[in-house]
Amino acid sequence: MKWPLTLWFTGVLPAPGDLHVSLPATMSMPTAVFLDTSILAGQHYNFSSTAFTTFVPACKKRGLKLLLPDPTEREVKRQIRTRSQEALDALEAARRKAPFLAKWKNFPERSRPSLDNWEVTRLANEEWRTFLIQFDVLRLGYEGLNLVTVMNWYDSVAAPFREGKKRKEFPDAFALALLDSYANKTACYVAVVSEDRDFKLACERFPNLLHFQSLPRLTEVLLMKEDQVSEIRESIDKGIAALEFAVRDELGGLSFYHVERRFEIYDTSLSEPSVIHFSVVAIGDYECTITFEAEFEAEHQLQWEEWSDSEEGSERIRRWIAESVTITGTAKVSFDPKAGNLAAVIYVTLDDSEVEVTKTPREYLVWLTLCSSGPTVAAQLSGR
Repeated sequence: MKWPLTLWFTGVLPAPGDLHVSLPATMSMPTAVFLDTSILAGQHYNFSSTAFTTFVPACKKRGLKLLLPDPTEREVKRQIRTRSQEALDALEAARRKAPFLAKWKNFPERSRPSLDNWEVTRLANEEWRTFLIQFDVLRLGYEGLNLVTVMNWYDSVAAPFREGKKRKEFPDAFALALLDSYANKTACYVAVVSEDRDFKLACERFPNLLHFQSLPRLTEVLLMKEDQVSEIRESIDKGIAALEFAVRDELGGLSFYHVERRFEIYDTSLSEPSVIHFSVVAIGDYECTITFEAEFEAEHQLQWEEWSDSEEGSERIRRWIAESVTITGTAKVSFDPKAGNLAAVIYVTLDDSEVEVTKTPREYLVWLTLCSSGPTVAAQLSGR
């Protein structure tokens, strides 16, 4: 496995304070992993998701330590508190908007603000602790933090610092500095899993820190054994049409809604999906589990009401809009024991059941602009 070497030589000059590194003597797999909060949030803190349940055994098999810098752990707990409160607020909002739900025997009773928030947060924290128990967790305090180095990053606007809102990324900078310090002291590789582009940019400066965009991509690397994964990927590539066909069948179960409530989706037409990326996350006996990303075009006929001079006082308008949609999901595929080619897609499931539509018909924007000139002008210029 020589490909991770390409991560070392990116042409990015080290920021001040980044020049002292200690590389392992020989090429090796990561021996420690860091999960950014963007990964936890991306999975909605659902530790039973495919991404987590396939990563944990792969991590155990390789004996990876889970590094938990103090700034990151604080942010995890803060997000848990926030999400717990948001969940309770959503229940109360549903109760106000649909009072009949109170008659549903399975609907939760009216919440008690302080007590319920404590209970929900306690349950969420318990899930987090249960997840951590599965690992050899190493908490990183501030003993290895070099504040001068972090301030040099800040002064030179080096990732994770950037202009604008990203100028104050001190918690991420502290976490990054602690990870780099640990990697140097132990002469090991650390897998940094983050969807945050600034983490990726920052990792380019550190030979010991290997960035992964997602958990499935790291899981795939941990599962690698000689040419096994590459052969599997080649077989899936050759049979990708079967996977795309299976994904197409799942698209029928998607529900679309417009971000603006004034628009009703009257009709929908979907194109054939195209799988743009997949990762092998679990390997079995002539079968494997993969996660994937797919794209397709969605055309929606939107319906809305516009004011007019007619007797009814309003007119129902329908117009088509088109958007590109990216979805993610999990699939299990089987292989022919003799030929080794992809034999069947055993099942496919999509990560989301609802898709938000954001595009607005141009005619509506024009009408909205005309309305700012007054209703009479709007009616005349629109030909009504």
